[in-house]
Amino acid sequence: MISFSWTALSENIFEIRIKTPVTRIGTLYRLTAAIYILGLDIISGSVDTAYENGEEFTDDTFLLRPAAEGETDFAYFSARVGVLMETLIRNEKDPDDLLRERQIEPPNITFLFDAQPMIQFRDLPEGNLTEFSITSLNRTGLLFHLTRIFAEEEISIIRGTIKSEQDTAKDRFFVQRNGGPIKAETRDRLIHRITGVPP
Repeated sequence: MISFSWTALSENIFEIRIKTPVTRIGTLYRLTAAIYILGLDIISGSVDTAYENGEEFTDDTFLLRPAAEGETDFAYFSARVGVLMETLIRNEKDPDDLLRERQIEPPNITFLFDAQPMIQFRDLPEGNLTEFSITSLNRTGLLFHLTRIFAEEEISIIRGTIKSEQDTAKDRFFVQRNGGPIKAETRDRLIHRITGVPP
């Protein structure tokens, strides 16, 4: 069962928390797609995989604000974010179909990375995990872009943190592919797909 809560923290900042038993690859991509489609910016967030009563589930929290200045209609966003996220998570809609229906373009790589980002990988053998970190300009749609590529590359996001400091985004994820760390050839492909720069 999907649990969704929404709290207004100030005039234009609100927190959402989503708990879902769905932990398949691409779940975070579907959540960030809903946020992007509704024109919201992610200020910060945390992503976690946890266990409760023997069940695996995701527990994700995001601080959001409208990307367009002057938008503060909490009732509008709270009603639509919950419905849209549940629709996407239940596989009732594909994110690409929703983008086309709403005539919304995915974020452009040139817009996201008009300054080259810093991307690092670090293996954590004790958990069969790879730490992926990226520091870049803070742009609307960045997390949607990253999680979309992770989903298409069949990479599982176990946990992570999202931070925005003024114009800079600092995101870190602990990831796996096929139950183990990310291999060198996959890393090169990820950098190319994320930035558009050949390895």
